[in-house]
Amino acid sequence: MPKDIEFGPRARILQLLRAIVDQPGRYTKKELAARFVMSDDTISDDFEIMANAGFVLERDQKGRYQFVVEKPFKKLQDLLHFSKEDQVLLHQAIDQIPTTTERQAQLKAKLSSLYDFRQLGHAYLRKPYLGKVDLLLQAQSEKKQVLLEGYRSSNSSTVSDRNVEAFHIAPSEDMLHAFDLEKRAVRHFRISRFTRVQILDAPWQHEGHHNIMLTDPFRIVGNEQVMVHLRLSVGAYNELTERYPLTKGSIEPTRDTNIYDFQARVNSQFLGLSNFILGFYHLDIDIVAPDALREHLKIEVERMRL
Repeated sequence: MPKDIEFGPRARILQLLRAIVDQPGRYTKKELAARFVMSDDTISDDFEIMANAGFVLERDQKGRYQFVVEKPFKKLQDLLHFSKEDQVLLHQAIDQIPTTTERQAQLKAKLSSLYDFRQLGHAYLRKPYLGKVDLLLQAQSEKKQVLLEGYRSSNSSTVSDRNVEAFHIAPSEDMLHAFDLEKRAVRHFRISRFTRVQILDAPWQHEGHHNIMLTDPFRIVGNEQVMVHLRLSVGAYNELTERYPLTKGSIEPTRDTNIYDFQARVNSQFLGLSNFILGFYHLDIDIVAPDALREHLKIEVERMRL
């Protein structure tokens, strides 16, 4: 690995995790430190973080490390992994969908990146997060209502419990689609924003309203979407993919190694995307289309001046 590459803590731990998962029993601590240009002490600290997250490491007589395949880790592997044969079958299924070639290509790109460790933040590897997902899946299977305890709402800026019917769980998007019993409507919740899940005895009562809505790469939910096309500098590419990991499946390199091409369907109000563009306007972000995005940004800039 080139010595000039630097890893932030989260990226380094994920790279370390992947190295051990891909080649169990291959690396000693010194070899890992050399591979990631880190000290032995830093690697030891990373091992401690993994242990706190529920991942148990063991080493053989030669000091080479591998994970003990315990229940939480096995569930994570099952959640994130599919074989090459699975991917071929899924690609064939996508080819049969009555849609445009462009949309099929986008679906295949998302499929290729969906279960990649680089797409996941460290929070998704912690036992409490996986525990919430397990309970939500159980409640979905049994068609039981659940209580989302301590949900932190950005819209109302409050913390409260939510009684819901959870009908679609998407860990890779940190998203739960559920029917809110109090609001009497479908709502979307970030799994990371509630502390615990309690399965209730009450069965589903509103299954006819369980409609899954589209989620864009900025995790904004809504069926009204528009296609956007941007060209990004290296700095803009880095910021976009690090802050919004799901966008990586919609980005392609160009003939110019310093320019990346981003094309995706996003919510029609440009939420998330406009925040990114305005926040990093100095990083050379070229809006190719649509004109509606340029007009929206002009209006937002005028509002900022007020």
